[in-house]
Amino acid sequence: MDVYRQGLIRALCFHDVCGYAPTRIELFSSFDSAVPLLTNGSPPAGGDFGELSRTGVRGGGRERLGEVFQELKNDQTIIESRGRVIFPGREVLIQEHESREALFPRKIKRARQVARWLARLSGVRFVALCNTTALAHARDDGDLDFFVVTRRGTLWQTRALAVLPFKILKRRPQEDRAERDAVCLSFFVDDIALDLSSLQLNGDDPYFRHWFLSLLPLHDDGVSTDLWNANAAITTRHPFARPWIVNKEYRIKNREYRIPTCLCIESLARRLQSKAFPTQIRSLMNVDTRVVVNDHVLKFHVEDGRTSYRDAYQTKCQTYGIEF
Repeated sequence: MDVYRQGLIRALCFHDVCGYAPTRIELFSSFDSAVPLLTNGSPPAGGDFGELSRTGVRGGGRERLGEVFQELKNDQTIIESRGRVIFPGREVLIQEHESREALFPRKIKRARQVARWLARLSGVRFVALCNTTALAHARDDGDLDFFVVTRRGTLWQTRALAVLPFKILKRRPQEDRAERDAVCLSFFVDDIALDLSSLQLNGDDPYFRHWFLSLLPLHDDGVSTDLWNANAAITTRHPFARPWIVNKEYRIKNREYRIPTCLCIESLARRLQSKAFPTQIRSLMNVDTRVVVNDHVLKFHVEDGRTSYRDAYQTKCQTYGIEF
């Protein structure tokens, strides 16, 4: 089967199991070559990617991608309706997205309020919305999930200051009740831990790959370029993806006054926060990639459905005769 056809269907299989109907541009950007390509657009030796190797990502590759997309539409393998791409019989995904998309103005407004505070912290270098909110696909009662890059040596104190006002205002996720637009600050890395490969599932981790590509930056001092380059295992597997751009409508500008960091309090910030960890965090800490706690990464994803998404994705690929 044509490598372009495989890559498009493979990408749509993932979006489908996540319940999301991508735009054509989103589908092209998430094109999945199944094996990482080299920086010149070619696959590793021995891979069954001759055509993509010849045309490359540059040059005729994009044109060929458009041609194959049209072929898929013509033979009804996929459907494009109201600006969204789906498999036949999945029209409900478009309707559901349109209802969720109507919530995005409220959610991005509140997310930018959070980002304004984070941008006040001198330890913060990059702030991005992630998961469904980044795709304008969040439920009404869904959290606002953030990914934050900090300066080296400031991870713990920056995280403490980041969550403090939202904890006081009780805007953090609550175990006993759903909090609409709760501020979820559960994923921090510092700028010497930009390679995120160790945080992925063994084997393939399709959710993490697509999560990474769909980040919606709100604040960036330029470190996002290093973050993108540090994760070549993801970006070369998705050769038509492009580095994130901070939308000028959402951008949080650098603040004139920023709360300084102090290296001497970093160990204290770690001790205080470690003592406050709930039992569930303690029981899962550094057991696997769900909850990772050290001086460079703070990742608190107790409820982690990545394995389930991977299983569903692989099953979906098999129904279309696509290797994964």
